[in-house]
Amino acid sequence: MKAVLLARVSSREQENGQSIDAQVENLKRYCASNGLEVLKLYQITESSTQGERKKFKEMLKFVGTQRQKVALVADCVDRVQRGFKESVELNTLRENGRIEIHFIREGLRLDQDSRSSDIVMWDMSVLMAKTYIANMRDNIKRSMNYNRSHGVWQSTAPMGYLNARDNNHNPTLILDPERAVLIRKVFEAYATGLYTLSSLTEYANHIGLRSKNNLHPIRKSTIAQIISRPFYHGEMVYRGQLVPHKYDKIITKDLFNKCQAVLRGKGRKQFKYGQKPFVFRGLIKCADCGCTISSDKKIKSTGKTYTYLFCSHFKGDCKQKPVNERLVLEQIENEVLAQLSFPRSLLNELHTCLQDTFKAENAAMITKRNSLDAQYTANKGKISRLLDLLIENNISQADYDMKKAELEAQQRQIENDLAALAGIDKTILISAEYVANLAARSCELFNSSKVDTKRQILNLLLSNCTLKDGKLLYSLNKPFDLLLKTNGRINWLGRTDSNHDKENQNLLSYH
Repeated sequence: MKAVLLARVSSREQENGQSIDAQVENLKRYCASNGLEVLKLYQITESSTQGERKKFKEMLKFVGTQRQKVALVADCVDRVQRGFKESVELNTLRENGRIEIHFIREGLRLDQDSRSSDIVMWDMSVLMAKTYIANMRDNIKRSMNYNRSHGVWQSTAPMGYLNARDNNHNPTLILDPERAVLIRKVFEAYATGLYTLSSLTEYANHIGLRSKNNLHPIRKSTIAQIISRPFYHGEMVYRGQLVPHKYDKIITKDLFNKCQAVLRGKGRKQFKYGQKPFVFRGLIKCADCGCTISSDKKIKSTGKTYTYLFCSHFKGDCKQKPVNERLVLEQIENEVLAQLSFPRSLLNELHTCLQDTFKAENAAMITKRNSLDAQYTANKGKISRLLDLLIENNISQADYDMKKAELEAQQRQIENDLAALAGIDKTILISAEYVANLAARSCELFNSSKVDTKRQILNLLLSNCTLKDGKLLYSLNKPFDLLLKTNGRINWLGRTDSNHDKENQNLLSYH
């Protein structure tokens, strides 16, 4: 049989390293050992989670034009996909006998006669890859949330400040020696009550306050943002609340409050504070008007507390009536949680597969972490050499500032990438194993969990949730759609028996 080989990396940095070469070597060795003749090799550099994946679609189109069945060979599932959107196209080719799919690392070979358990393993591997991406995002958010909650600024410096490094080479903010004093003058002028925002803008330009690149005059909208920004008196907005930051202040809080008194009554937007913890917060839309379904608690005259769901009616009135949250939870428990079943015969096989994939992913992360460390060190050297060039008058101050800002932006991106990798390895395995445990003990886990964990479980299980006449309409996410029981038997939802009349086998296919 002829084979099409797929080697994919997600960035130019990986392409320049050993990752794609190692994949190609492994693919060719596999084909030689299994009697497969290489028809074509695709070396793709593109994300598997963003964009249209033009090269990937080009490969599928080529495979579909072949007269005979070909083998699509990849190093592992996440080299092909890190989500379920490609599963439909791949599975259509598979069930029509156009391709065999070989995943070397997982030891999976999928064709039109594959067992249902192999399809489940495929879906579990995709879910694991998807979890890896989600954990990276979560780690970035967790790191950013931690820093912000501790008063650390993590973006381009506000006007009046400059991005810099402290003695330990950690990112920090310092006062802009040119603009900080001018911004203080702007606040002092506005606090007198003698200026409108328009005249204040003229005053700011008159005293020499300019945009960061010094190319454009200050605009009225920028002045309005400056006057309304509590950062200048020592606080920054985090999750709708004001948090003290760790940097030097440009003005006093008293001066800031005087300026707000001048602004008061002009429709200034107020800060929004933290939202209450509800199980369905932000998860459900109204089936009638598309607005978000809100949650609230009510206390009866008897003192009993209950939570109800209601349409926000943001787009106008609709016919959706409030419904008791308990009724929706009971519906989910009866229709989903109580019906999930993970075949025990697959648990050991799944655990072994997850362990092997985890080891390979961990090795790949170590390689990527070392590459990022090397890039970070190289950039530090470039910044140091850039300063030497400035001191020796080999470059202008403007060129120095522009190049330094570019290199520091790269350093911040590398720091974010390193933060994303930190602590991600074991969470991949734990998350994937949790999926199996959730399928096996869904009711127990859900009922014993706190509100935040219940929300995570519902996000994992359900999507496209809408409320219609007091009933929850939803789609069941993969692979849980395969594990739902009906009348005591497992119903592989979303799939049909493609050869039932011919061979009476439980073969699976996507609708």
